[in-house]
Amino acid sequence: MMFAVVIFLLLHSSSLTRETSSEESSTPRSMADDSLSTTPAFTLRQLGVFGAPPNLLAPAPFSPFTMGGSLKPLVPVTEAPFARTMPPAYTFPTFPTISFPTLPPPVNATMKPINITIDPEALMDVPEIISHWGYPVETHKVATSDGYILTVHRIPHGKKNRGTKREQRPVIFLQHGLLCTSSIWLLNLPHQSAGFIFADEGYDVWLGNMRGNTYSKQHSRLRANDPAFWKFSWEDMARSDLPAMVNYVLRVTKQPHLYYVGHSQGALTMFSKMSEDQEFSNKIRKFFAMAPVTRMSNVKGLFYDLGQIYEQYNMVYQIFGDGEFLSNNIFTKLFTDILCDQAVNNPLCENFIFAVSGPNSNQFNASRIGIYLAHNPAGTSSRNMLHFAQMVKTQRMARFNFGKQFNLRYYHTEEPPEYDLSRINSSVYLFYSDSDWLANSLDVEGYLMQKLPKNTLRKAKKLKDFNHNDFLWGMRARSEIYEKILDEIFIDVRRLNVQEGLTKFLRSRPSSLPSNFSDEIRRKFITAKDVADFNVTEPFNLKLD
Repeated sequence: MMFAVVIFLLLHSSSLTRETSSEESSTPRSMADDSLSTTPAFTLRQLGVFGAPPNLLAPAPFSPFTMGGSLKPLVPVTEAPFARTMPPAYTFPTFPTISFPTLPPPVNATMKPINITIDPEALMDVPEIISHWGYPVETHKVATSDGYILTVHRIPHGKKNRGTKREQRPVIFLQHGLLCTSSIWLLNLPHQSAGFIFADEGYDVWLGNMRGNTYSKQHSRLRANDPAFWKFSWEDMARSDLPAMVNYVLRVTKQPHLYYVGHSQGALTMFSKMSEDQEFSNKIRKFFAMAPVTRMSNVKGLFYDLGQIYEQYNMVYQIFGDGEFLSNNIFTKLFTDILCDQAVNNPLCENFIFAVSGPNSNQFNASRIGIYLAHNPAGTSSRNMLHFAQMVKTQRMARFNFGKQFNLRYYHTEEPPEYDLSRINSSVYLFYSDSDWLANSLDVEGYLMQKLPKNTLRKAKKLKDFNHNDFLWGMRARSEIYEKILDEIFIDVRRLNVQEGLTKFLRSRPSSLPSNFSDEIRRKFITAKDVADFNVTEPFNLKLD
């Protein structure tokens, strides 16, 4: 407003000056006339705009000493009766002082401010977590036959066995489940996390990452924002990802076989691959399946709801095509860690986990929930989720349903075929529970254990009060699962060492033994294609704990 007034005064002053100049130029003036006239132009300062009162400066009458009517210091001058009078001084109102009210004191004077804490592990990646706890770590890139580039993390040894030669240490391969990464084996404290426990026991631990999760979003030809990148489900992981990672690990470690531990989808993909590839099965010395998902006939919770909307989901998938499902980034890590930092005050995080995995078993470390959810979910494809919805809806462990027309082209049948688990010939150990809403005991006992050959299923341990995530993060997971796995591996490794030593001895000095003993041992060990083959086919009594 003040600026507009100043502009008006400037324009008004200049107009007066132009009028006066025009009159002076058109009418010749004399000395007498000039002596009776005053300067008609007024400056802003004369008008009092800039604060100078009009009585301090006045337009001087024209004289020979003030040519042009310029201003001069005020002197007594007698003005003519017809001289122009000064306009009144302009005054502007002053604005009142604005004051803001002060906030009232808190009702509870002892109330503490809200503290937002961020656990550093929530923002770390897998190599940083491993290094954070003082373990060695390696990162390897593995290319699949169809162009995906997978990330595999390695803990070559524990804290106390650095001197052990890598070539002589057995390999344990850990494979995550649906919407997860290799981080799931490391998110508890070291003495509670499978990855660190196995490394401290002297094993060479490798942690795989399936295509589409946070660590496996690269491709030799496609970008992650290309819909073609996401055109896969778990059967593609079984067909391409598993053999790529297993073969790479065996080549690097120079081992003939490894011990495989799979959780949820990690078990599902291994069952699928071993049922179709006998040569690959020979590379898996023992398969430990935790919360094994196969036929999903008795699921509960959110996955049951997913199966009920299978037709709607399939229709949306047909319209929008392939894409990413539930990705993970720095913003989701930060948000979930802040939101779930105090699970007691915010039960939303606990409720989400239990709605997927099963009821609270009272062995969950509530202080780590923010870390769990900061790393998982970690992304997969919309087709993979559709495949799981198909399994729930049809109650079959079958291949992906492309529709009748494409099923005839791919499978030569209108319905996708089921996997034949009776063809699996490697040793299988099961860990399952009634409280697991995804791998329910009814499905494990009623389907999986009935399909596996008797000489293949070595042990099946039914756990009490283990939901789907307790196999990873439960406080009883070490004593009831991980130590049982270590016992089986230790016995098997010792057996292999005895066989290897005996075989070398017989090959070097077979004639020093009694003829009948030498022939018997030679027939069992030396003539076999592989020493491990003889051990696998040994009689074994199935134990149901």
